[in-house]
Amino acid sequence: MKLPSTRELEGLRPVLKNPDATGPDPVYWVFGQISDDRWANVTIITAGRYAGEYPKTFGHYHGSNDPETYHLIEGEGVLMMQKKHMEGGVHVPDEVDEVYLVRAKPGEEILITPEWGHSWSNIGDTPLISYDDWRSGHTPADYEPIEKLQGLAYYLVEENGEPTPVPNPNYKNLPQAQWVTVSEFKEIQG
Repeated sequence: MKLPSTRELEGLRPVLKNPDATGPDPVYWVFGQISDDRWANVTIITAGRYAGEYPKTFGHYHGSNDPETYHLIEGEGVLMMQKKHMEGGVHVPDEVDEVYLVRAKPGEEILITPEWGHSWSNIGDTPLISYDDWRSGHTPADYEPIEKLQGLAYYLVEENGEPTPVPNPNYKNLPQAQWVTVSEFKEIQG
């Protein structure tokens, strides 16, 4: 097992609702080469808040056509999924067609196909731990549209003790975020 990446707070600031927020540091760790079998990586996201926003992964799209599967091991997590908006076969980064907040439970798996940008948020009080089977690697281009827009289409913040999506003003024509279970998201994907 190797530790190919640690996301410190400074590296997450470009995608936070409040880039000056303070909170737990580092935010998350990704351990790679955990097995030769199905799972390639394990990600551990800290618990806490950043000016009310939940700890999260940076968020990205896939630059390849390879799907990815996440398996939640432990904790309370929400996987934010935003579907790319395409015009004439070209990705329009500041618009998305759909946004789903997939509330996952330990033991559940979520398939991510290339048209979905995504990011995990830890909405619990303990670390969020997940496996994934992504072996294709990432390039800066996978993260670039998310960074330019200061995050995904919504920020997940705590309001009155509940996770609440807050629109990212850098997106145009933003659809309403919809809360779904893992099984409901599987039906949406077909």
